[in-house]
Amino acid sequence: MRGSVRRDTVLDGRSFVFIALFAVLMTGCSSLPGLRVLTGQEDEQTVADRTVQIVELVMADKTGSTDPSIIAAADRIEQAATTIDIVEIRQNQDTGIFEIKMLFRPPQTENTLQGQIQQLEALRRAFELSWQGTLRESVGSEVIRVTILQPAPIDTLNAGVAYAGIVVAEGDIERAAAISYLSGERSLIAFNDLIVDGTLAYYSPEQLTFYEGSPNHPMFMLPAGQ
Repeated sequence: MRGSVRRDTVLDGRSFVFIALFAVLMTGCSSLPGLRVLTGQEDEQTVADRTVQIVELVMADKTGSTDPSIIAAADRIEQAATTIDIVEIRQNQDTGIFEIKMLFRPPQTENTLQGQIQQLEALRRAFELSWQGTLRESVGSEVIRVTILQPAPIDTLNAGVAYAGIVVAEGDIERAAAISYLSGERSLIAFNDLIVDGTLAYYSPEQLTFYEGSPNHPMFMLPAGQ
């Protein structure tokens, strides 16, 4: 179905609450490689060692024409949160999905329950800002899809260190549902409720998954010249 929210891969509400508030906080996300990277519990060099041969996936040239208003929306989102760096943003007329793909670096916190909650709050805010910041630009789309990426360094023979994007998480929400949520309470509990009732189809890959899109927005998190 055009623009339909995927529900076959969504974590059910009880699983998300358990994973996010217990596995992430207590056991180090041993079952979810994507979340291990997201929370800084997997060393980036380890990721690089596993991906050193995947040079064709290195994020480099940022080409492609995009509506200037959409690029401006990405700029506004980045200005509102220093943890966000949007790599790709576009409206897919064929699928009815408005896509936002971003690098996300959670705040540096102590390895405590409170620190982990702060990181989850930053993730929640990344989703909320993405929805709110593109409400005008996403008119005509049925679904807003946010993809969270983590940069991974790759040593290349000729170009030194380059970067690939690892898909950490992806969330689909119907645009109308996003508007309804934004008009009400915004909290970690309310955000979790979106997943509990299936409104937000939240998915974290169990296998190492690379970003293979077409970047169309400047990145600032990575070192200059990369």
